[in-house]
Amino acid sequence: MSASETFEEQRRDRSINMCGITGYVLHETWPEEIPRETLVKMTNTLYHRGPDDEGYFWSSGTGLGSRRLSIIDLSPAGRAPLFNETRTVVVIHNGEIYNYQELRNSLIKKGHRFAGKSDTEVIVHLYEEEGENCFKKLDGMYAIAIWDTMQHKLFLVRDRFGEKPLYYHLGPYGIAFASELKSLVLFPYFQKTIDWEALDQFLTLGYIISPRTPYLNVYKLLPGHYLVFDQERNTSELQKYWSLPFPVQKISKQNENEYVETFKEIFFRSVESRLVSDVPVGAFLSGGIDSSLVVAAMKCIMKEPIKTFSIGFQFSDSHNENPMAKKVAQILGVEHHNLWVDFKDVLSVIEKLPQLLDEPIADPALIGVYLITRFAKENGITVMLSGDGGDELFFGYPVYRWVKWLNYLYHLPSFTRKALSDSLSLAGQTLQNSRLEKASVTLSHPDLVSAAYYLTGYGAWSVEELKQLKNGFVSIRNDRFVSSFNSHVCLPPLYREAIALLVTYLPDNNLSRMDRSSMANSVETRAPFLHPCIAEFSMNLPVEMKIRGSILKYLLRKVLCEVLPEDIVMRPKHGFNALPMADWIRSDLQFLIHEYLAPERLKAQGIFHPQVVETIIKQHMIGRQFNHWCKIWILVVLQMWLKQWIGI
Repeated sequence: MSASETFEEQRRDRSINMCGITGYVLHETWPEEIPRETLVKMTNTLYHRGPDDEGYFWSSGTGLGSRRLSIIDLSPAGRAPLFNETRTVVVIHNGEIYNYQELRNSLIKKGHRFAGKSDTEVIVHLYEEEGENCFKKLDGMYAIAIWDTMQHKLFLVRDRFGEKPLYYHLGPYGIAFASELKSLVLFPYFQKTIDWEALDQFLTLGYIISPRTPYLNVYKLLPGHYLVFDQERNTSELQKYWSLPFPVQKISKQNENEYVETFKEIFFRSVESRLVSDVPVGAFLSGGIDSSLVVAAMKCIMKEPIKTFSIGFQFSDSHNENPMAKKVAQILGVEHHNLWVDFKDVLSVIEKLPQLLDEPIADPALIGVYLITRFAKENGITVMLSGDGGDELFFGYPVYRWVKWLNYLYHLPSFTRKALSDSLSLAGQTLQNSRLEKASVTLSHPDLVSAAYYLTGYGAWSVEELKQLKNGFVSIRNDRFVSSFNSHVCLPPLYREAIALLVTYLPDNNLSRMDRSSMANSVETRAPFLHPCIAEFSMNLPVEMKIRGSILKYLLRKVLCEVLPEDIVMRPKHGFNALPMADWIRSDLQFLIHEYLAPERLKAQGIFHPQVVETIIKQHMIGRQFNHWCKIWILVVLQMWLKQWIGI
């Protein structure tokens, strides 16, 4: 059977539903029941994630709710929750299982009977067949809740890379969970106790690293993990079912063309698996490496016309991806749609941020993604493919170069680094250059891992700056970043930084912003780079196939040169960073500073030192070489969150 025949067969046979899920399981001895109306409210808060349908399961001490966004098979057969034949296993599911058909056929041969064609039903029977071992066999993006009525156990499962979110709250009552915090906070026993250490971490990065959230006793389920809650014992146990393959340093045994062909084979297979849909599929296209590769692969596989989307500002060449995206689209022969954005469009999204961001995320690219997915939805698109994961797996970020140089500097004596740091600080103050000051702060850290962590924040507050901002003691616990960076000390810092970004920055910033902004418009996004086979290939790829001299993502550029001119392929990274935030904070967005960072508001809160905030703002307004927009925007986003969700 040909690849195209396989693809067409899957399109006919599959039933896929994106959605939002929520629910709870109470400890057996808990004296009170939860009213059904509470579960309905928790579920309907997720309406935007699944506007097509809703479904519920209730039993003594247990409630599961699901909102459905139908992608394939709009019939009631795909309505969640779904059950096994004896109704002893109940499943709700947000996402898609890409190897659904293969698993289904295998289960049918073993005697399992299916009521419909939903990929969620495959999870039901696969769990029946293999128990907890079944999660290792799933290929897809998913957040799953399985209630086993015979064992009185709840299983919460999250996909390998963290494409789909899943939060949970533990207490003496039992456990509650949801796709988004805005649903979880409606649970009667939820307590809004702020985790200030997590918010300190947010100030240094612009996002919160899993498993932490803004609240104490509330967690994000780690990617590649599942949680088992025992209703009888009121205990929970976290288990890992997948982790990144160990990077293998090796000298190239293949020539470049062999690496190119191997990558193309697994990448095209991944793209094909993510094209299955009965609703139109489109793609993000910035004209950059990752999105262009995705669209090029789609063009080779799909018979239907392909719609692609980009964003830009007509008045700004440096914040406008539309011309390059249009040029790439013309070469690839796809139907491209340019979204031209003005400040009013951006302001309309900023006004929604307090409600949208029930967990604070300060990456302004979220605004652009929201506008593009809304634009795509208006043009009839419900599913979009993105290039997420390409930069992390194939070394596409400038920070990889920075960490490489830092490694050399951190082999120097500490007094030499201190002298260099002091010199850069003096030069920064004299020249009023915030970049030099940032370089000085980087070198002031005691070791390579803390310096790398600071660089990962891309202009956020350093720990020392945070101490001044909060006028006292600050506790930054970055266990997951540090443990990831230090897990393979025998490897070059490039690999160590890549691993740290893959388990922190990718799920907690990039995939989180993508999920929130796209699902707010009821648009599903899929990331072909995030396939376990591609991750394994990447970790076994010689470093010179990722970085060649000053060229980042060398292999991906070589693949793309087969379909695009070299001048396009070799241009610097741009991506979907289309917002001139630094200029806007000095002009059109000043009202946010007056609203959220006014000295009297800061004094009343007693959280931040007003003088420190005022100094940063004044320096930024001067302009010249001062650029503190990231610090200011992080504070504004946090203040939005505190006002909307905490009431302070």
